Amino acid sequence: MKPITSFALLCAFAAVAQGAVTDPVGYITHTIAANGSSADTYISATLVRPTEFAGTSTVTPSGGATITFAGGVPTDLDQSYVLEITSGASEGWWSTVVSSTATTIVVNDDFPGGLPSGVTVAVRKHNTLHSFLGNNNPGLIDFNGEDASDEVQILDPVNQSAKSYVWVTPENSGTPDGVWFDLAESVEANDVVIEPGTAVKVNRIGATELEFVSTGTVKETATQVDIYTNFNWVGTQLAVGSTLGEMQFATQLNAFDGENTDYDELQFIRANQTAEPFAAVDDGGLIMFDLSNSVDASAEPFVEGTGVVIIRNENPESTITIPGTEVAP
Repeated sequence: MKPITSFALLCAFAAVAQGAVTDPVGYITHTIAANGSSADTYISATLVRPTEFAGTSTVTPSGGATITFAGGVPTDLDQSYVLEITSGASEGWWSTVVSSTATTIVVNDDFPGGLPSGVTVAVRKHNTLHSFLGNNNPGLIDFNGEDASDEVQILDPVNQSAKSYVWVTPENSGTPDGVWFDLAESVEANDVVIEPGTAVKVNRIGATELEFVSTGTVKETATQVDIYTNFNWVGTQLAVGSTLGEMQFATQLNAFDGENTDYDELQFIRANQTAEPFAAVDDGGLIMFDLSNSVDASAEPFVEGTGVVIIRNENPESTITIPGTEVAP
């Protein structure tokens, strides 16, 4: 993994070095493809929201969904927050918060087994449609109830279903700023969560390519992502981009041996809407391989703010770990 050197990050890094802030912050430019009819682009909320609580457990949290601290926990934590483990073998494990007291946090899932006391965690707000896309920062074609519109889609990989969301202007929504809207449920969707390590799909029917900027905190710790049978939309948390090799996919995906059909296929969906397939192969060591060109793809770029499709054929669910961004001192 490469350290941050890019000017895709704000001058706040200088403030980090001087001790003025604790979290490095930055911005990422995202590009949304267009072809005049229907074009898909996978983008990710690579940057996260600021840490609001960081602490060390006083006892092991294993065996349940509660973690205990000496004190200082905000007492108003709810399901808009995510807790993640920030060190040790379980770094990157995360769960949505349920509730909190001054000394405890309850999360939605049981903690991994075998954790010691002294587990370090961070708590922040989840990324949401609105925190990522703002008041239609990309400039998507809005929904007016009559004409076709651009859509943002979020995949539920467990049920293999995608929900569609559209932007509704202040004039059409009756709200001061406009609102993201759930087409299936006919409800406001500003607070719909974008889970860590996932990508969203933008379906653009407009004729022109779009660009927008997202801002946030650089994630320096790893992120665990569950991979399910069939389709998964996976994003990167590396703020200055990476490569397939640096993302460590080769040792975590089910490999292809030239004959088997139950390997994991990773696809980049390019702006021209072609799908480029990659897989892990053993070439004297596991590497990522370009299936269309039969070449080593370890150096294939995985650009910040983008996402890929991972298709799992037949194999059961597993968890992969996406590395965090290394911030140079």
